[in-house]
Amino acid sequence: MRRFRNLALVAWRNVRLAPRRSLAAIVGMGSSLTLVLLQLGFLNAVRVTATNLFDLLEFDIVLTAPSYDTMYDTGFVPRDRLTLAESVSTVGSSSPLWLTFGQWRCPPYPLVPGTAVQPKAGSRLERARDRLSGRYAPRPMKRRQLLVIGFDSERDPFRRPLRESVETTLFRLRLDSKVLLNTRSHPDFGWDLWPSFTDWELERSAVDVVGGFDMPRGFGADGAIVATRGTFLRHCPWPTADVVSLGLLRVKPGTEEATIATLREVLPSDVLVLSREEFCERERDHWVTQTSTGQIFAIGVIVATIVAAVVVYQVMSNDVRNRLPEFATLKAMGHGDSAPAVIVVVQSLILSLASYAPAVLFAWLLYWLTEALATIPMVLTSRNLILALALSLSVGLVVSLLTARKLRAADPAELF
Repeated sequence: MRRFRNLALVAWRNVRLAPRRSLAAIVGMGSSLTLVLLQLGFLNAVRVTATNLFDLLEFDIVLTAPSYDTMYDTGFVPRDRLTLAESVSTVGSSSPLWLTFGQWRCPPYPLVPGTAVQPKAGSRLERARDRLSGRYAPRPMKRRQLLVIGFDSERDPFRRPLRESVETTLFRLRLDSKVLLNTRSHPDFGWDLWPSFTDWELERSAVDVVGGFDMPRGFGADGAIVATRGTFLRHCPWPTADVVSLGLLRVKPGTEEATIATLREVLPSDVLVLSREEFCERERDHWVTQTSTGQIFAIGVIVATIVAAVVVYQVMSNDVRNRLPEFATLKAMGHGDSAPAVIVVVQSLILSLASYAPAVLFAWLLYWLTEALATIPMVLTSRNLILALALSLSVGLVVSLLTARKLRAADPAELF
């Protein structure tokens, strides 16, 4: 133990007495670790945003079509299946939900050529974010697809804060062609120009934006609106009023498993019955493992780890090369192959730990910038922090052992 402590002190002095070399190593290793954290953040954002709409819906059980893929491609559920489900005694209520994409008329900016809308009041950081994101950059009128969410105004399926937004404007939403626009939609969709702009269109038919609601943007849709059933069916291409996208069921407390079993017996095979947890987990799994978006970021984590390994290997190889006479002296003094190997391993771990804190700090800054500019929820989770630290230490350990192999094969006489 004493021998290991002495060798660890040698490794610490190697780091401390070569500040420039150690700083370069910490910068290189920290940069690669920041890349790992950034990719982990994107992968976590894919998982979080996969259920951003469902997190705002109140349901215990969901009825879906067997062909259901994602909330952007749901298939169709016969509406009378919800009526049949309500016949089960433990089902408290049901709410139909309609989901589809529609062409939205995005207003130009500025509305009047040669003028500009003054940016909304906010902190200096918020104004800087708006400038960087191009929120107030000139753009022409165009049409883009957004997610259209239809609901039955007599059976509100929403949770807070979306429920509050709907309830405060429900008397207007029940009128023809009235919608709510997601305040976090891409600037192209024009929330910043409401209520100055009034010529809104959905599928080339005039609609009126009567307010906004707050829902995080996902990777599948840059914008979203909420409309009642009548407005949805009037403006969106939909096969028939007799089918819906999802059937949302609320059940009596403690009866979820029994209700699911009963519904699977009662309902025909043209619908699937899933619990909230099963449904959301399938959605997350699809986005993380089956879409190109999730796969790209998963591969990004692997590539970032490989880059980190290459950087650490180069750093440690250069350090070993510069210290060959010192390691040769240790071997000539009878310490054998283990002493230089221990020094290299401990030195690598010290540099890995020293690079971790600045890497986390820089990653946090990149997370903030990404969330501010793209409105994608980037969260530096404890799970990702622990995983990044484990990857950093593991890579440092493996690479230092590979580097130390050069010393085992070296002859002290040749090193001088």
